Amino acid sequence: MSESEDGSEPIASVVRAVERLRARDRVGRVQAQVAQELIDLRHASDLLEVEFATVAAEFAASDEYERRGSASPVQWIRQSCNMTGHAAAGAVCVGEQMERLPHSVAALDAGDIGFTHVALLAGTARAASESPSASPFDEAPLLRKALVHTVSRFRHDCAHARHSIDAEAFLAEQVENAGWRRLELLACEDGALVVRGFLDSVGGATLRSALEPLARRSGASDDRTRDKRLADALVELANHALDAGVVPQQSGVRPHLQVTATLETLLGLKGAPAGELTFSPPIPVATVQRLACDAGITRVVLDPASAVVDVGRLKRVPSGATRRALNARDGGCVWPGCDRPPTWTNAHHVMHWAHGGETELGNLVLLCYRHHWMVHEGGWQLARTDDRGVVAVPPLPERELEARARGPDVAAA
Repeated sequence: MSESEDGSEPIASVVRAVERLRARDRVGRVQAQVAQELIDLRHASDLLEVEFATVAAEFAASDEYERRGSASPVQWIRQSCNMTGHAAAGAVCVGEQMERLPHSVAALDAGDIGFTHVALLAGTARAASESPSASPFDEAPLLRKALVHTVSRFRHDCAHARHSIDAEAFLAEQVENAGWRRLELLACEDGALVVRGFLDSVGGATLRSALEPLARRSGASDDRTRDKRLADALVELANHALDAGVVPQQSGVRPHLQVTATLETLLGLKGAPAGELTFSPPIPVATVQRLACDAGITRVVLDPASAVVDVGRLKRVPSGATRRALNARDGGCVWPGCDRPPTWTNAHHVMHWAHGGETELGNLVLLCYRHHWMVHEGGWQLARTDDRGVVAVPPLPERELEARARGPDVAAA
């Protein structure tokens, strides 16, 4: 059989044409030409995607995948064509539903819609064909929306259409996705944590609704990337849940961060050991001081053999009355430009109580999680102005490491 008879020559011609295209002279093109090339290349890619989908459906209708040792046609296409499973399944779906979408394919041929629009239409057509109660699928209403809507908005259009076609099947899909929720917490050797998981659409929307307000930039000087802000927001959300006592009790005690440290560590003395934190490797002085700023403190006295000699009563720093007065005075985080309310802040000792600072209004300010971290671990300082405002002072470059290691009070000395 010749190359032209087995169909490989047309495909080889396309490959050669693409190779010539990639080798073309790119010098001297104006930006308008580059923009038009993008449009034309995308349209050519869409046409090739349709052809790939046609061949994929033809392959899926055969038993060739079994002869090649695969469990399904989608699995073989995914592995052999270097695709994701989702993309392979979408291609097969488009090829199988193409007869129901003649006008949509014609719109793609004309460049009026893209392949992703057609893939969404195909998924909706398949849902209609699989529903025992649905009427025959009519592409016209959705195609009119595809012609004017972006892919992301058209995805919503198709979801509404699928719900109208079969609400029970739509619900079953949502329930199935919720059953796939997973969250892995993978500990690294240094105690850091890699977070990996999957949330269904409702779970994802719930998490984003909680994180997005906390992940906004906290002023003009906030140069964190979005990924960094979202990570900080997740930690802040967890801290708030612990501080507010909304996490269910365990053995009659509300879960909280438990830090164990010597007095020398709290004072930031040279040679002092690091602090201990549950679920974490040892933590530095600055972190111990930050967590102790607004905490319940229990004194434990040990003898030279490390046996417990005395355990004092839990003392809250600061007291409830002091905290209420502090909330009324500061009205939220005092860092310039920050809008965190009092319930999302900690009481920060301007001079730490371990260094002799009093737990009274004159020595306390409210700071949110991020800015509390910046003062302790970040080495920043806070200064009062004559009008009772606050100025945030960054650490001097030559003293930054010292400020971070020894804590804010020592660095300000």
